[in-house]
Amino acid sequence: MTPKRKKPLAATTAAAAAAFAIQAAAHAAVTVANYAPCKSTEGFGDFLATVTYTYTGGTSASLSVQLDNTTLPALGGYITAFALNPGTGVTAMAFVSSTSANFSGLSGPVSTPPFGSFMTGASTGSGWLGGGSPNGGIGIGMSATFVFSMTGSAAALGALDAETVLAAGCDAMAVRFRGGAVTGWSDKVLGQALPTPGTLAVAGLAALGRRRRRR
Repeated sequence: MTPKRKKPLAATTAAAAAAFAIQAAAHAAVTVANYAPCKSTEGFGDFLATVTYTYTGGTSASLSVQLDNTTLPALGGYITAFALNPGTGVTAMAFVSSTSANFSGLSGPVSTPPFGSFMTGASTGSGWLGGGSPNGGIGIGMSATFVFSMTGSAAALGALDAETVLAAGCDAMAVRFRGGAVTGWSDKVLGQALPTPGTLAVAGLAALGRRRRRR
């Protein structure tokens, strides 16, 4: 009987590592949602935030926010700061990086008058309200991407997605605009998640069903 040849230890280790990587990738959850204004103090500033939530297991996760300044060109203005509130179950959230060297992280709680305080954020100045020249902010038609780390229980983080990872309603984010071309305006704008197309379709079917039952 011919004895079986043992696999080299290096090959066995490599195979195990590859299997672990494949298993981790299979369990990784990456979701994307858009956030837009829901309340403004002045009615000038406008933005679109593309939020990407990545959870690969355990008690930590990552959040990426691409912030676009979509204010009308004639109005001018720069995004000079923004702040975030996490969803239910997130115990800590911290700034990691920005594609714009002009922004740095804000330690929480971040004061965002008249909207109270948020857990974390980023600004071109020392605070959310800002000071000095706004020109280092995100100009109209421009964008910057920010990364934040998150911690919480595995059960809580695993239950979240990009639409629920930030606080519900207008408590999700607060965006600061400064340096407007018209009368030098500034604005303070709250944002919330936009429903996904699937959510809108389900809501539409539910409304249709209610109308039919009334007939």
